[in-house]
Amino acid sequence: MNHENKLQDLGYRPQLNTQLVSLLFKHSPIGIYILNKKNFLYVNPEFQRITGYSKKELQELAPQELIHPEYRQRVREEAISMLKGKKNSPFINKIISKHGEIKYILESVCSVFFNGEESILGFFLDNTEEALIKEQLKKSEEKFQKAFQASPDWIAISTLDDGTYLEVNQAFLETTGYSCKEVLGKTSVELGIWVDPKERDELHSILKKYGKVCNAEVKFRIKDGSIIEVLWSAHTINYDNKKCIIAVTRDITDIKRAEQEKMIREKLQGVLEMAGATCHEMNQPLQNMMFILEEILTEHPGDENCMALKKQLERIKEITYKLENITQYSTKEYVKGIKIIDIDKASSYCPLDLK
Repeated sequence: MNHENKLQDLGYRPQLNTQLVSLLFKHSPIGIYILNKKNFLYVNPEFQRITGYSKKELQELAPQELIHPEYRQRVREEAISMLKGKKNSPFINKIISKHGEIKYILESVCSVFFNGEESILGFFLDNTEEALIKEQLKKSEEKFQKAFQASPDWIAISTLDDGTYLEVNQAFLETTGYSCKEVLGKTSVELGIWVDPKERDELHSILKKYGKVCNAEVKFRIKDGSIIEVLWSAHTINYDNKKCIIAVTRDITDIKRAEQEKMIREKLQGVLEMAGATCHEMNQPLQNMMFILEEILTEHPGDENCMALKKQLERIKEITYKLENITQYSTKEYVKGIKIIDIDKASSYCPLDLK
């Protein structure tokens, strides 16, 4: 134990006189005060500026009246802890200035003797701007986290270089079927999220060059192996001192399926209209040909040419029945990559129905 500590254990406190205090503290950029248990004994100009009170007003003001009611007990405990030597770092105080302004103060205290009286020497640094910035950042982070987790689209933050997932929201987990443990720390390549790795590489190249990608239609593979169609948008950001990507993905599988079904319905409607018109135009001449052929066969029964012609006319008649009973859109390959309607598959007609 050194000499100074021994003196402190014996109740020794440094001696300050008014003249020395004035010389040291008058032009200090830090607010400085000396108080006893009830009153301010000394306040420097910076302390007056911070609080908004004059020297006379402060000497008539109880010290605790400066402190915001929410902080009074906390500041008292922090100050006692520092005075007892249990705490060394400054504590945060929240005060109300004369004009009603809320200010955040970095404060520290120690015991001294002033004009023969045991007193408290305090240092008062206005930290309001920094505290408000931190408060706003905290609120912004809270808002971001709420929006991040509440979004119906799945959001992921990953590193730009290799796509390692750093954060994912609940929608990501629900859509893909993965758990947080399975995703965080893994790359999109390891999970096989991208159906086409080349597509991923191309979009990441765009990101590195322009800093963003908007509504790219891509295919993703989820945990159960299913393929889903998505709109993928991403921006590069600095996150945790790393170059990262924040990507928003919207599952459009149902929309694409609905669009496909709508397109098929529209095509089917076109086919039905064309089939109906074709059958209407063919039926009358077909009936006339069958009538003429029956008269010829009456005069020349068993004529091979007439029998062959009858067979072909019956085939045409069967085709018209198929056309009249088309219920779905189905195609087949024709020539040179051309697709035509597969009448047999598209029609609900059964040859046994023909009378």
